[in-house]
Amino acid sequence: MDINKAYQQFALLRSLILKTNSAFKLQDLIQEALEKSCEILNLLSGSISLWDVKTKEPSFRVAYGTDEHKKFLEELERNLLNQVWKGYQLQNLYLNVEKEAVPLPETLSLFSYPIKAEKEIIGAISGISAGPRNLSLEEEFIEAVGNQLGIALQKVGGFPVKVTGVSERELREKVKSAELSSVMGTAVTLNHEINNTLMALLGNAQLLLMQKRLDPEVVEKLKIIEQSAAKIQELTALLSEIEEPVFKEYAGGIKMLDLEKSKFKDKKKKT
Repeated sequence: MDINKAYQQFALLRSLILKTNSAFKLQDLIQEALEKSCEILNLLSGSISLWDVKTKEPSFRVAYGTDEHKKFLEELERNLLNQVWKGYQLQNLYLNVEKEAVPLPETLSLFSYPIKAEKEIIGAISGISAGPRNLSLEEEFIEAVGNQLGIALQKVGGFPVKVTGVSERELREKVKSAELSSVMGTAVTLNHEINNTLMALLGNAQLLLMQKRLDPEVVEKLKIIEQSAAKIQELTALLSEIEEPVFKEYAGGIKMLDLEKSKFKDKKKKT
């Protein structure tokens, strides 16, 4: 997962947590959760459905996407997903639907994750994506959104039973863990891919510096190359020591790591 995507997930979950702890409209909260989740996960369509605890009949549904994809997802929910969730205590569902089997000119990937009240499933978050895709990789984020919606339902008294799920503190920890995992994955990649090239660059610069009768200007430039390569090595190593990443805005709204404010294992940034 890239850092910007991890930050978007963190920002959405933080927004849902803050709104759940203040005055909020449930429908607006659910709509925000759905639309932004679809954008972050690059889904063609998504839906959040809730049904009555006693009758099991649909009581609320919001959808996002093009009319064609929303219609197809609604048909899947009506003919497949609702029956699966009502009849079985599944934890999640992931399917790849070949284009021959769907009325759309593409192969689709489907996921559906339950919203629970205690042990009872009272709804589901579902979505479809273009092409074969392992949407189970996004399970932690989908689960966190579903749990936060469950907390919101409890607070507005949407259902007569206690909604369970992770606590808000646990949810923040889960988001922080996912965020750190994405940074660490990037750091390992940088260390592997960049350091191999840097070693060659640094080694050749040092070999040249060992030669006699070099022009002073050439020596100065070689020393700059040596120092710059060493600095890059230090920064890539520093990333692997990060403990609590902090982000700042870069050009075009993209988020980048703030090395001055991020916390590292030795409690301070090495410079």
